[in-house]
Amino acid sequence: MMPFEFLNEDDLLRDVSLIDRASILQQLGSSDFDGCLKDFTGAPLDLAEQLLPLARAFSMAPVSGFSVGAIAVGASKRLYLGANLEFIGVPLSASLHAEQSAVLNAWMHGEAALHHLVVSAAPCGHCRQFLWELPNADQLSIHFEGKRLDLSSLLPAAFGESRRKGASLMDSPECALEPVGLIRNDLEAIAVGAAKASYTPYTAAPEGVALQCINGTTFSGRTAESVAFNPTVSALVCALNQRNFSSSREDAISRCVHAKLVTSLSSQESFSKSLLSRMSHLSMETILMEAL
Repeated sequence: MMPFEFLNEDDLLRDVSLIDRASILQQLGSSDFDGCLKDFTGAPLDLAEQLLPLARAFSMAPVSGFSVGAIAVGASKRLYLGANLEFIGVPLSASLHAEQSAVLNAWMHGEAALHHLVVSAAPCGHCRQFLWELPNADQLSIHFEGKRLDLSSLLPAAFGESRRKGASLMDSPECALEPVGLIRNDLEAIAVGAAKASYTPYTAAPEGVALQCINGTTFSGRTAESVAFNPTVSALVCALNQRNFSSSREDAISRCVHAKLVTSLSSQESFSKSLLSRMSHLSMETILMEAL
């Protein structure tokens, strides 16, 4: 029986070998499952293509009704699930695309680079530009609808220069920050730590979010910027993405801490409060930070 109630093993894993199916089911059944799959015998790229239905099943698309799945294949050969997320009552720009979801999932797991990205539908221009922030963007192999193309072919005239190694979405150093006041609890510390790991080369406005569900499970998220601005993903959406791939995906959020730079010219605070209000009646707590 598939551990997540909304998943059907026969439909979603029918192309996977029996050995790998057993391993995947064991991982999905763990209370610690977080959207990362490992320890399989098949070739990572082949398995990623076979598991697209599984990734797509995690989609939450109440506005469009169009579910998209994606799987990022890391340099570590681990697989990272991705699925589109849409939110009722906020602008469409708040939506997270499946390609972004998979990349953020890999990033939050500390993956250093991606070799392949497998998607159930052709990537839109928004996603192609977001992928340009990766360290090996021009060599990233993207697979969809039986095609295999490099990002440079899908985005022949990218906006902005390619990111150099050590200064990209996957491998940038931490920001030198400290909270203005005292850290009072673990959730505040998690939010500050997430902010330090933000990728904000264009605004220098790092932000982090820490969520806690009613069962005590915590999730963190951090800002991932795009040189084109609009494809940027907020820290809150990044955290919600991680929650979506867990067994707590439907558990109510009991606390939310948002950490931001006190001197930043750009902030996601108002947007994050608006989005959170559509999901919960709780108030978002704010931690102010300063650059060292």
